[in-house]
Amino acid sequence: MVNGTSVRPLDSRAVAQSLESHVCHLLAESTFFSDLSAGRARPEHVRDVFGQYYLWRNRFHRWFGVCVAKIAPFGEALNASRMLCELVACLEQEVKGDHYGLAVSFLAALGIDDPARIMALPVTDAYAESFLRCYFPVDRSGDEALAALAGRELVGPSRNKIIIGALPEHYGVTSGLEFFQLHTDLEAEHFRALWGALADDTKTDSRRLIEAARLEIWEHVTFWDDVYSAIGGSESEAAS
Repeated sequence: MVNGTSVRPLDSRAVAQSLESHVCHLLAESTFFSDLSAGRARPEHVRDVFGQYYLWRNRFHRWFGVCVAKIAPFGEALNASRMLCELVACLEQEVKGDHYGLAVSFLAALGIDDPARIMALPVTDAYAESFLRCYFPVDRSGDEALAALAGRELVGPSRNKIIIGALPEHYGVTSGLEFFQLHTDLEAEHFRALWGALADDTKTDSRRLIEAARLEIWEHVTFWDDVYSAIGGSESEAAS
C-alpha cells in the first residue's frame, strides 16, 4: 500500500512516482543535503562525508551479490533469467563505465589525493553491511532484496541533482562531477529494469516489496546524515 492506495508491483510507473516522492521528501528533510544545498556545510565536512560515501560505494557490488544468491532456482522463478541478466547488466556498467576511476577523480577535485588513507567510520561499516544482514538470512525473500536494491537505485537522480548543483555554486568544485552526472540517468534506468524484472515474476505481497524499497531509500539518505553527524558537521552548523 502506497499513500493509502494499493499498488500492484506490475504498475511500475505508479510505484516509481510514489517512491520518487518519498525520495524528495527525505532529501528535503535531510540535514546534510539541506546544508549542502544552502552552502552551510563546511568544506572540510563536505570532503569527509563524500570520502565515506566513496568507501561505502567500493563495497556496493556486494549488495548485488546478495540479490543474485537469493533469486529462486530456475523453475521456481519463471523470470529468474531476466532478473539475473538485469543484475549482471548493472554490474557490467559499474566495470565498463570505470566508475571507480570517476570516483577517484571526484575525490581529487575535493582535495583528497590518496583515497587509501581514508578511514571508515563505524556508521559507514554498519551501512555497508546492513543489506547483507537484512536480506541474506534464509527468512528473507530474494524478491524483497531486489526491491530494496531497486529502491536504493532510485535515490540517485534526485540526490545527484543536489550534489551537481551545490558543489560548483557553493564550494567551487567544477571538475570530477562526471561521476554523479553519469549516475543521474543510469540509476533511474537500473530501477526501471530491476523493478520490471521483479514485477513480472514475483509471488511476494506487493506491500512488502514497496516497503522494502521505501526502507532502503530511508537507509541511504540516513547514511549521509549519520556520517555528517559523526564528523561533527550537524552540530557545528547548528552552533554557528
